[in-house]
Amino acid sequence: MTIKKKIRLSNILMVLIPIGVTALVFGICMQTFLGDYWHSLEVMYRDEKGIQSAQSLIYTYQRELWEVNWGDEVPTQAGEPIRQNEEMLHMEKKLSAMGYHIMVKKNDNVVYTNIPEEELRAAAAVTGEILWSASTMTVSAEDISIVKNTFAHGGKEFAVIAVNSQPGEQKVESYFQAYILRYVGIIVLVFFLMTIFVNMILSRWISRSVLVPLEKLREGTRKIRDGNLDTEVDYRRDDEFGQVCRDFDEMREHLKQSVEQRIQDEKRRREMISGISHDLRTPLTSISGYLDGLLEGIADTGEKQLRYLRAMKIRTEDLKRLVDSLSEYNRLESRGLQCRLEPGDLRLFLEEYAAGCREEADRNQVEIRLELEETPCVVAMDQYELRRVFDNLLTNTVRYRESSRSLVVIEETKEEKERQARVVCRDDGPGVPEESLDRIFETFYRLDSARSRSGEGSGIGLAIVKEIIEAHGGTVRAENRGGLAIIILLPLAEGQAETASSSSDGDVSGAPSGEVHSRE
Repeated sequence: MTIKKKIRLSNILMVLIPIGVTALVFGICMQTFLGDYWHSLEVMYRDEKGIQSAQSLIYTYQRELWEVNWGDEVPTQAGEPIRQNEEMLHMEKKLSAMGYHIMVKKNDNVVYTNIPEEELRAAAAVTGEILWSASTMTVSAEDISIVKNTFAHGGKEFAVIAVNSQPGEQKVESYFQAYILRYVGIIVLVFFLMTIFVNMILSRWISRSVLVPLEKLREGTRKIRDGNLDTEVDYRRDDEFGQVCRDFDEMREHLKQSVEQRIQDEKRRREMISGISHDLRTPLTSISGYLDGLLEGIADTGEKQLRYLRAMKIRTEDLKRLVDSLSEYNRLESRGLQCRLEPGDLRLFLEEYAAGCREEADRNQVEIRLELEETPCVVAMDQYELRRVFDNLLTNTVRYRESSRSLVVIEETKEEKERQARVVCRDDGPGVPEESLDRIFETFYRLDSARSRSGEGSGIGLAIVKEIIEAHGGTVRAENRGGLAIIILLPLAEGQAETASSSSDGDVSGAPSGEVHSRE
């Protein structure tokens, strides 16, 4: 059964069940103590010869008869017949069925009568002059019943006299059955019709409030099944289904982002496979060529053979670096980086790092220049991971430079208002195209020019830099400043001034390659 039918049936049963239970209780009561009271009520309205019914009938018809028949058009001369219409005939017919004859008087003049003379004399004998002088009268004596009702309207006075002198019981219409039960029946019928009508309206209203959002959700799920993740559920009402539809839209949006992310990941994997294939092909081709030269005797001298072996060693190191890059990629994909953060002086760390890599920098023709503030700058850091950050940055400088020597400037400033430390590592290299600045931190992203460099780079170094900095709670971005500048922002540690002052008392071992400039 559909929800719409269930709602409609439940609304009907909410009305019928109480009515049915009430009717059952009423029926049981009618068979017990209430039956006697009911019988008394019927007897009260069903008197001998229907005198109460006749009185009620005359009272009911008098206004109708006045408005359509007994107005100004009624003849004024006595004995002139009254104009009878449908209402008049209907009243006369009902009274005749109960054995009554009637007389209509206007201002004491008889305008209509069908009462026989004998019956009128019998009525006068029972009531006397009261029959003519009383305005309202109900008399039942021996075998005769008399009903009189008088009313005035527009300065005229009308009287209706009904007399029943027929012996025995006549067919009497019970006033209780004719009017009370009839009106009760009409009220009950109207109640049921109104119940059905209201039920249909409310069922439609409730059904629409339930079925419309369900239909929209069904349509949304069908579109998602077909791969369309852009169509929103157009239902914005502030109710439970509105909340469900909003949650559905959030789920759809999350699913859309997941699908887009999966597509991007697939694209990155394809780019990675293509890049690694390209990078592996060059050193493998070189190694294969050198091996062919050794096997075919092209390297016929010991010096030449040694040169071939050294070249093969270099190409083997290129292969090893590519394999290490794949391991780093797997670690990035599994989100396996965990930094052990401890408060430390960033200024002291940069001085020690520059001193420690002096020999390697000289061998690679790199000059490192530090521009540091004099005051300590305490941040929560993992020194091992931060060394990897600057190692990758220096490696990129050497790998992609266009001159024989490089200058790397590392600036450190403390921004008290923002509660963060800023480190800028910039070189004098060719920089990066503006459209690629936002993408160089993506895994395996490499500029087209880098593809032409044999064995150089795998596109994962800056992705590692970004992951490490974010694990420290910081951010990283790239700019072109006469070369490529990497801007790193790290949050200051709590109570950094006290920690930094204690750290600055220690000795700094070694001196960095190049000059160290302190900021005032």
